[in-house]
Amino acid sequence: MERYDSYKPSGIPWLKEIPAHWQTRKIRSLYALRSEKVSDKDYEPLSVSKQGVTPQLEDAVKTDNGDNRKLVRKGDFVVNSRSDRKGSCGVSEFDGSVSVINIVTYPIADFDSRYFHLMFRSNDYIEEFYRLGKGIVADLWTTKFDEMRNISVPFPPREEQEKIVEFLSTKTLQIDAQQRERERVTAP
Repeated sequence: MERYDSYKPSGIPWLKEIPAHWQTRKIRSLYALRSEKVSDKDYEPLSVSKQGVTPQLEDAVKTDNGDNRKLVRKGDFVVNSRSDRKGSCGVSEFDGSVSVINIVTYPIADFDSRYFHLMFRSNDYIEEFYRLGKGIVADLWTTKFDEMRNISVPFPPREEQEKIVEFLSTKTLQIDAQQRERERVTAP
């Protein structure tokens, strides 16, 4: 990864400093809310979990009201508002539908959605997202798009977003390979 000589205060509560040439942006300048209602008969049901947005999981709680779902398009960022603190969110690789409890957003700016997929799943961002929500206990806590849209996020130049994604993807593959090797060596 590139090293920077100059940093500045980010102005973001959950992030102390950023490289001096980076910007910060409010989520509302990057994503808009998608709230179109659809049926699971017309749009494949999707699940939103720690694995991201996937075809509906077998063990997912299913509703009888399949006609009251939200549309998801490939490239949309979706947050499971009942499991947001667990990092249940992601950029969808599918067109489909999700439960109405989910926040579905679509990009309105030019950026690498993989960068935001990773950033929105970071612990510091998740805690900020959760902090802005409301509820009586953790299991009954919700952060709405009205709160989410005002969160400031680091916004590096597009080329650097891509480099960050490549770096983290490579490191993740290395860590996964090391973990598999460790499991192979210690297996009975």
